[in-house]
Amino acid sequence: MTDENTEARPEMPKGHETLPRTRKRVLTRRGVVWLGQTCNQRCYFCYFIQSIADAHHPEHAFMSLDKAKAVCKTLREFYGNTAVDIQGGEPTIFPGILELIAYCREIGLYPTLITNGIALPKPGVLEGYKEAGIRDFLVSLHGLGDVHDEVVGKKGASEKIIAAVERMRELEIPFRFNCTMSKPVIPLLPEIAKKAIEYDAYGVNYIHFNPFVDQETGRRTAENVARYRDIRPYLTEAIDLLEEAKIEVNVRYLPLCIAEERHRKNFYNWQQLPYDTHEWDLQSWCWSMMKPQVMRDGGLFPTFLLGPGASRIYRGDNFGPRDRIEQGSRRERMRFAFQRLAGRIAQVILGKEVVIREEARRRAFVDLNYRYQPACQRCALQNICDGFHGDYADLFDGDEAEPVTMAPRNDDPCTFIRKQLKVVEQEDREWAT
Repeated sequence: MTDENTEARPEMPKGHETLPRTRKRVLTRRGVVWLGQTCNQRCYFCYFIQSIADAHHPEHAFMSLDKAKAVCKTLREFYGNTAVDIQGGEPTIFPGILELIAYCREIGLYPTLITNGIALPKPGVLEGYKEAGIRDFLVSLHGLGDVHDEVVGKKGASEKIIAAVERMRELEIPFRFNCTMSKPVIPLLPEIAKKAIEYDAYGVNYIHFNPFVDQETGRRTAENVARYRDIRPYLTEAIDLLEEAKIEVNVRYLPLCIAEERHRKNFYNWQQLPYDTHEWDLQSWCWSMMKPQVMRDGGLFPTFLLGPGASRIYRGDNFGPRDRIEQGSRRERMRFAFQRLAGRIAQVILGKEVVIREEARRRAFVDLNYRYQPACQRCALQNICDGFHGDYADLFDGDEAEPVTMAPRNDDPCTFIRKQLKVVEQEDREWAT
C-alpha cells in the first residue's frame, strides 16, 4: 500500500510492521471519554489536579461501566468516531476497563488507553488488555528517573513505566509516549527521545505545560513554566533524533516561530489539531467534555453538532445550563433537533472543515486567551498560528516572537503538517490510500 502520500516502513520495530505512514490529511475521527478523575498519581501540571485531589469533587468518582459504554456508543453511532482515547484520572484502575475495551472493539471504536503505567507491569495485566482488544497505549512519560517521580508525585513511578513498556514491547502491543514539557523536564527531552527509540515507541508527543481546566487558577508560575527560548534547543535535538529513527513526533501548543523550519511539520496548534488522527475530533470532543459526560451521576447531555447554536450549548450561554437539561421535555427535544439540523446544513454549505476551523480558533482565542505579540503582526504564519497563551505572555515578555517574513501570507493550516509522515492505524487505511 504505497503511493505518493503513503509509504510502508519495512524497518519498523517489531509489532509495528503493519502500520504504514501517510502525508494525506483528513479530519480526525478519534473521540475521547473521561471515566472520572480518580488517579494514583498527583502530577502538578495535570489539567484536572483539583478534581483528582478532592474526593468530593463531582467529577472525581468513576462513572459506571454502563455510562461509559453509553458515551462510547454515542461517539461511534452519532459522531461517527472510529477510535477513542480512554482516560481518567487513571483508566487502568477503572472497574470494568477490560470489558469497556472489548465493547469499544465490538462497536468499531478502536481503543487507546492514556495511562501513567503504574498498574501495568504486574504479571498477566497486559496480556488481559491484549486479549480484550487494546489497539495501543499512550504512556505518560514526563521525565526520567527521579525527575519523573518528582513531577508526578509518585516515588518509583518511573521504574514502573519502564517495566510496563518493556513488557508491551515483548507482547508486541504498540505504544506511544506523552511528555508534558514542564520546567524540570526540559533538559531531558532528548533523553526521552532516546528512550522512545530504545523501546520501540511508534510516536512521541511533546506537550507544552498549558493552563487548561484546573491550571487556569494560577498554578503556573515562572518557577515551573519553561520559557520557549529555553525549550527550543532541547526540543530541536529531540525531534532530530526521532525523525532520524523514523518515529512520529508531534509538538503541541507552541508558536510556529519556535520551530526550526524543518520541524514546522511537527508543530500542532489548535488549527492543526483537527488533522492529527492521533488527536480528538473537535465536534465530539465538545460534547464529551461537558459535565454530564464526565461525572459519575446523572444521564448524558443531548447531542449537538458544530454550527449555529453549538457554542451557546456547550459554553452554557442562552441555551440552558450545560450541566442540566430537561431531556424529556418536548421543547428541549425540538430545540436540539433544530440545532442538529442547522449544524448539518452549515457543514454542507460552508464545509465541515471550515466549521471545525472556526471552532478551533474560538477555542484558542475565546476559551484559552491566546493572543498575538506585536511582532506576530508581521508574521506570514499569523493566520495559522495561535500565538502566545495569555498567561504565558503575562509571566514573561513577548520578545520571543520571531516573525516569519520571507514568505507569502499563509492561510492553510495544513501547509506544514502535510509534509509530515504520520502513522496510519487500522481504521484509517481506507482514506490513507
